[in-house]
Amino acid sequence: MNLTTCLRAASVITLAALGSAVPASPATAATGAAPPALPDSGAGRATFAYLCVNPKDRDSIPSGPCQSWRLVTADGQRFTVPDALGWEKSKNPDELGESGALAISPDGTRIAYQRAADDAVVVRDLASAQTWTIPYRVPRDSVGSPFTLRFVRDGSGLAITPADTDVPSVTFADVTAGTTRRLPKGWTLLDADPETGRLTLLKPPGLSDRGAFRTVDGTRGTTVKIPTHAHKHLIWGAFAARDGRAANLVPKQAPACGPDMTPVWLAAFSTRTGKMTTVKPRLPADVYQADVIDWLNDEEIVAAAGRERPGKAATKPVGSYVYALNVSTGAARLLATLSTPEQVYGDRLIVGGYVGPRTVAAAGKTAKPSPRGCG
Repeated sequence: MNLTTCLRAASVITLAALGSAVPASPATAATGAAPPALPDSGAGRATFAYLCVNPKDRDSIPSGPCQSWRLVTADGQRFTVPDALGWEKSKNPDELGESGALAISPDGTRIAYQRAADDAVVVRDLASAQTWTIPYRVPRDSVGSPFTLRFVRDGSGLAITPADTDVPSVTFADVTAGTTRRLPKGWTLLDADPETGRLTLLKPPGLSDRGAFRTVDGTRGTTVKIPTHAHKHLIWGAFAARDGRAANLVPKQAPACGPDMTPVWLAAFSTRTGKMTTVKPRLPADVYQADVIDWLNDEEIVAAAGRERPGKAATKPVGSYVYALNVSTGAARLLATLSTPEQVYGDRLIVGGYVGPRTVAAAGKTAKPSPRGCG
């Protein structure tokens, strides 16, 4: 089974099993009103986006007032993004539909999405409203976005990764230049150095297949294998890379076993030699899953985490807590606590804007972890 398929399925399974509901405020629950539309300019830095569940829909999907992406800014404002494809209902009566893709740049100044009106992939600057159209052909008759979007480094690059195939051919776009290049099949993009042009690619590890890193400098390429285990734990899940180093939060149990995605090791790798070092991540005990999403600086990675909450409070979905983790010591510091007045649909919570000043909310009490995985 391919990592991309496993990871997406595991996220959905984990969130569903643990209850990804974020409680709705009385006002929102009563009115069901959507926030105002994103203004043409001056919205401020974005910190996260999500699709919500329509509480009146018997299928608990993002229909009606929840069919557009919600975008939340650093100062707490919430907007809808009607220009972006949020939820698209399927024409097949046996299927509900699919969501559109959306990404937020690390500094929160840009968003990328599939435009609902014409299916074009666009990048939008939130301060100036300038948009760039990416020369990428969306498959005809697709429902939702059959790909994921991810900004690379400062938002000048965009990776478009097909979601419906076991061996995707990633498209890497230079946003301002308006150019794209296809990467080799079976490899996903981890990093692109805008100064040297060096690419770091990943062949995702599966449940029975070793993964690999590939560094491409011009016409030269170096490929190294990724270890299968960190101590006794299978290495799989999300990776992030920067300047010849990659990182991964290794889960306790393989996805076939529940799964128990509790992070037990923070593994750092040389993408040129494959050498690995490990350290225990010093996250709260009630973190049930944490995914590496980026490097923050030379020593810290950014992780999006989900936590169980004390008592009867709803469990928070992955991405509700954003941490910086030191790859040498495992020390964790909270960058952000993200909350919504509505229930988040599945795993459709997108984190961005973690580079730059922000006010950090209190982390809250640590809950006693419930049984996870196979026990």
